[in-house]
Amino acid sequence: MSTQAVPPIDQVAPKAKTIEIFVNARPHLVADREVSFEQVVALAFPGQAPGGENEYIVTYTRAQHGNGSGSLAPGQGIRVKKGTSFAVQITTRS
Repeated sequence: MSTQAVPPIDQVAPKAKTIEIFVNARPHLVADREVSFEQVVALAFPGQAPGGENEYIVTYTRAQHGNGSGSLAPGQGIRVKKGTSFAVQITTRS
């Protein structure tokens, strides 16, 4: 599993097979069948790296192969299919 950032829609190769997923109700195209916690956070909050004072809660629905719904922790990934939906919440450590 790669922890590299997902390229924006306009940077995905035209002939590459893409999958439409939703992050905080916004559509995104990804070129890989597996996305990581870090990639989902980057799509939800561009320019904010995980870590520091912020914590992220990532939940998903409609994932692939028996992983219908659940949550992701840092370093984890999940196989996606068209329509997989992620909700990402940000909290501040106190």
